[in-house]
Amino acid sequence: MDVRTLTGPGVTPWIIEQLLAWGITNLTDVQLRAIEAGVANNQSMVVSAPTSSGKTLIGEIAVLSALHSSVRAIYLVSHKALADQKYQDFLGRFGEQAETPIATVGLNTGDRTEGEANAQVMVATYEKALGLFISGQIRPGDALVVADELQIIGEVGRGPDIEILVSALRQIGMRQFVALTATTENSHDLADWMNCKLVRSLHRDVPLLQEVWWGNQAFRTKFGDSEGQASPDTAISSQDISNVVDKLLELKRGPVLVFTESRREALNMATAYSRRRPRGGDGIELVQQLELFSEPTESSDQLRDNAERRVTFHTADLSPQERQVIENGITGHKFDVCFATSTLAAGVNFPFRTIVFPKLTYQWGDRAGTMLTRSDYRNMSGRAGRLGMHQDGFSVLLPRNGVELTHANMLVMPENDRLESQLVNLSLSKTLLMLVASGIARSPTELISFFRNSLYWHQTLNRNPKKLEELDAQSVQVIDWLVQNGMFKRAEESLSVTPLGSATAATGLLPSSAAWFADFLRHMRERFTQNFESWIPCLIYVACACDEFRAKRPSRFLPFPTKSSYDSITFWTTQQLSVDLDRMDVRLAQCAHAIALYVEGTAERHISFATKISSGQINRLAIDVAWVLDGLHKLSTVTDLEIPQASSNQLAMLARRVRWGAPVQALDVLRVAERHGVPGLGRQRVMGLLAQGIATVHDVLATAKDKLVSLLRSEQRASALLYAAANTAGLSPARLTSAQLKLGQDLGLEELIVECNDKLGVDYEKALLALLQREFRWSLTVLDDGIRQNVPDLLIKMPGIEILLECKTCTKSPPLIKKEEAWAVIQKAADYAPSMRRVTLGKPAFDETSKSKAAASQDITLVEHSVFIEGVLRVHSGSLAPEDFLSWLSAPGVAEIERLPGEPSYRY
Repeated sequence: MDVRTLTGPGVTPWIIEQLLAWGITNLTDVQLRAIEAGVANNQSMVVSAPTSSGKTLIGEIAVLSALHSSVRAIYLVSHKALADQKYQDFLGRFGEQAETPIATVGLNTGDRTEGEANAQVMVATYEKALGLFISGQIRPGDALVVADELQIIGEVGRGPDIEILVSALRQIGMRQFVALTATTENSHDLADWMNCKLVRSLHRDVPLLQEVWWGNQAFRTKFGDSEGQASPDTAISSQDISNVVDKLLELKRGPVLVFTESRREALNMATAYSRRRPRGGDGIELVQQLELFSEPTESSDQLRDNAERRVTFHTADLSPQERQVIENGITGHKFDVCFATSTLAAGVNFPFRTIVFPKLTYQWGDRAGTMLTRSDYRNMSGRAGRLGMHQDGFSVLLPRNGVELTHANMLVMPENDRLESQLVNLSLSKTLLMLVASGIARSPTELISFFRNSLYWHQTLNRNPKKLEELDAQSVQVIDWLVQNGMFKRAEESLSVTPLGSATAATGLLPSSAAWFADFLRHMRERFTQNFESWIPCLIYVACACDEFRAKRPSRFLPFPTKSSYDSITFWTTQQLSVDLDRMDVRLAQCAHAIALYVEGTAERHISFATKISSGQINRLAIDVAWVLDGLHKLSTVTDLEIPQASSNQLAMLARRVRWGAPVQALDVLRVAERHGVPGLGRQRVMGLLAQGIATVHDVLATAKDKLVSLLRSEQRASALLYAAANTAGLSPARLTSAQLKLGQDLGLEELIVECNDKLGVDYEKALLALLQREFRWSLTVLDDGIRQNVPDLLIKMPGIEILLECKTCTKSPPLIKKEEAWAVIQKAADYAPSMRRVTLGKPAFDETSKSKAAASQDITLVEHSVFIEGVLRVHSGSLAPEDFLSWLSAPGVAEIERLPGEPSYRY
């Protein structure tokens, strides 16, 4: 249907105008059905349709309608890659990159956070949204929630947590709920469970032609049809994958994606096929991009050789930079064929016209001997013939024997799998903890009642009520465990969460991991204070050995090395460990060894040689280990554990180091480079700069350009880095700014908050003083009054607490306070009493070197502007006593918002 003539509930000329501005001129079958059902008119619904039918636009129309009504939107996605893509899309359609911006846009995936905490459109992965919901950072009650790819609720691994999140949303209620799901046999179960309309379509606007090649013949079935026919034009032997790809390209069915089971299989197939193809001009141009945008890795040479021939591979072995180049090349039609593992089947929109399945039976790993499932086949074949890119798409199955032939014929039939709840596979302790921490349940009875909101209850009640009784009994046992491990408090029939339980729920860690970590932190408290650096290898081993990786149902997975290496066991025998070394778990030793080398900045090639873990696996493992260490850091801020703030600072810094794979000095440059998209500047090249004494962003700006060009081996790369260093707006945006302004408005302090946010230098000090003077329970003395020289700016005093405050603002690029400025208060306060705390307030932020030095010192506290303002607002709102604020401000190290008592500004 032509968008210009679109009518339906809630459809306004403004919405039509926005769609046309996006280049949307026609709607697909399911899009039209959703409009007619009221998706633009606040109607909740479950939309079930085949891949490439246009479901995503339905969610975007719901977001558009919500924003037009001043309603916030929460957009939930299944994978980090999808979240990144949607964030960029929404910036261009709704946010700051749009021709006419209509909303703020935020992103939260756990390892990446962008935008404000209460952005009008928040894109998040399901798992991260669960943590944000528990901590109160998202409030769905007055918002639109779009749940993309909701069929993953039926996955054994991730489904239970997602079901708990959606069940909680159902219980609390939402303004509008729009679920987008692939076709399932029982999509009505989802709609009935969520009390939604069901919009269902079996129509695929881009026809998918499914072919089974067998015995020099091809049999074709159109997706959705139960009968097919022979396709004589494609008759060819299917035993040689290179011949198959040649035939498909000859039939002009490219680009072609060949799914492989393993990384090695993808690499070998790509290598074999590229040898029979000539080099070309487009390929040579792409190689130049690879040389610019990627760093030297074990797969770089093979990638370049393949790319010259318009062939590539996509596996977990690729580094992030290599993956970006390859994916951009695929999107830009630079490749004729790609050999890939299922990493490319996550739903990101790539323009493949044909998908090839060389075999249907798995040969390796836990799945050895099993066959490709129908749900996986539908997801992977759905990558063919993308909407708006092709007139049709092809799926080619190549059975290798009669058993696979029978299975192939089943896969192409129109029947769909049933979606079944996987709630019985959850970590029940994690679920119950989250429910109490979020306030959804406050007693054992309410916990049991919550499950009546679940899909599991909805599907099981009539079929097998005995299972529900088992769930009740298990819940009682788990509650006892949570009480015994200090996460719940029980008073008669009521339950409340302890600080340890609250922190555990907010991190997303398994309670068993958190309990182990809490004991570990208590045991290590004094040792960390004495020499934290010496315990870094131990911390990495502990993170890899926890239940997140090793439980019966782990939340994360250790990669499999290419082969076992007992050299890693030897490595750990030389390290200082406070836990027992598991000599039988060589895989654990190799993975932990790889991260221990990675955090020091060791090149991936050397790490792979030493540990047999490939580059891509190292990068992915580092993200997971950093997530665990970040959780460990948050636990360390729990007051009951009595971990000094300096130790918490060092734990947080270690998590950042693992995330980026570099020493502290290199972190700022790495983050600035990523934020500004500096081509090919990753950890290896930054380590090269560090070796030449170029450690900080300030050092980059102080280095002659010709020297940077020589070190980075590219004029374009050097220029991009200099631009990024000079123009960065900071490493971490003030995510609480909007929430603080709103609270300031409610308290009559908005103008003062704006002044503090906007002013620099002496004007900032005056604005800050005016804000602090609104609280009468502390006394303020201006020390640097223009007469006295070389003294701190301000004295804040209450009985038993005296703070010498030095204010530092950055008026130059990059806007980072250097260590010389951060530590100036020590020299300025040299002749003041030692009992008076030395505090530097920095706006907007301190560099990593400053924070590292502060974390190792007992003489100074560094506090960043947005964190300080948050504390002052909590005092003014009455949720935090002024003496508690000053006590928090007095703790040595970098002042952590996680330790700040009182009610957060975003909860008002």
